[in-house]
Amino acid sequence: MAAWGTVPSPTTRRLGLLVSPDPLDRAGRASLTPAGPTWFPAVMGTGILANVLQLSQGRLSGAATAAVAVLALAWCLLVGLVVGYLLRLARDPGLLGRELSSPFWGTVAMGWMSVGSATGVVTAAHWPRAAGTAWGVDLALWVAGTALGLTAEAGYLWRRAHGTEQAPSFVSCLAVLAPMVSSTVGAVVSEHLPGPWRAAVLVTSALCWLVSLVLGWLIFLPAYSRTLRRVPLPLAGSASAVIPLGVVGQSVAGAVAISTQAQDLLPDGVARLALAAAHAWGWLMLVLGVPMAAWGGLVYARGLWRRMPFTPGWFGATFPIGTLALGGILLGRSTAAEPVTWMGQAAVLVLVGTVSLALAGAVLRLVREPRQA
Repeated sequence: MAAWGTVPSPTTRRLGLLVSPDPLDRAGRASLTPAGPTWFPAVMGTGILANVLQLSQGRLSGAATAAVAVLALAWCLLVGLVVGYLLRLARDPGLLGRELSSPFWGTVAMGWMSVGSATGVVTAAHWPRAAGTAWGVDLALWVAGTALGLTAEAGYLWRRAHGTEQAPSFVSCLAVLAPMVSSTVGAVVSEHLPGPWRAAVLVTSALCWLVSLVLGWLIFLPAYSRTLRRVPLPLAGSASAVIPLGVVGQSVAGAVAISTQAQDLLPDGVARLALAAAHAWGWLMLVLGVPMAAWGGLVYARGLWRRMPFTPGWFGATFPIGTLALGGILLGRSTAAEPVTWMGQAAVLVLVGTVSLALAGAVLRLVREPRQA
């Protein structure tokens, strides 16, 4: 069996679906990276978990109460990581320049927007009097996250154009996925804005959806080919096999949210066509997502079985599953397809498991090796 970084034999190539990550890979335990962009998938995962738990009120027992606790945790992680990184920058001013090309700046943007969206949804449900302030926070984080996400995407395109970007991988796609999150969060927050601003946010959301979709698939398709045929994922990177599901789930959530919010802004015929197109996209992604989820789940589960060492990458298996939950819930509501809604609820339960597992792994590593974190 081929080792990580080598070219497998023809037999391995044929069995790429089953041997990635390489079963013989035994990655050693590396030191944890300090507070910074690589940890922001934890913010993304907890933020979207709070959101979908609140949306599951009435279907999953205790979901709404749990949403409040998870949102508080998401804010603690967000603030802690921002403060921790600022302290690192104060001690090492050149740090930012060395990390500008990191794809994880996309996760910073997505983390901000994920927590902002959850803040609006959860606060409006539990404390209606504070809803206006909460949606204001959501809007502010959407603006900041969208700006940072588009900047990260532009940086990726610049590096590709100049030949300095590495070969497409599941992780590198994190640099271009943030605008897809902008599309969904922007559509939701637009409902609470006055007419002209609402239309502007929806148009921006639609453009973000389109740009991120095109670039996302342009990276993921060669990344799948490379992983399955030539360079299997390393054991420590097993969780990254789930990342492509983020395009599937988030694109469905974004399409449904945008078309729903645009219904009263478009002529009747165009509005119906937009909603029908969003539903059609949802069904297409549902079919496409099944084999992607099966493969990603297989690789992730085998990584856990083979005791992959904890890294912040474990949180890579959280937010994409959350997007499946969100996409399923929104598509199910919009089409009144109860089985799709329950598929979304099932994804919520899986998300609870992956977030809990990643948090437990982080706590254990931090307790055992506090100086390295």
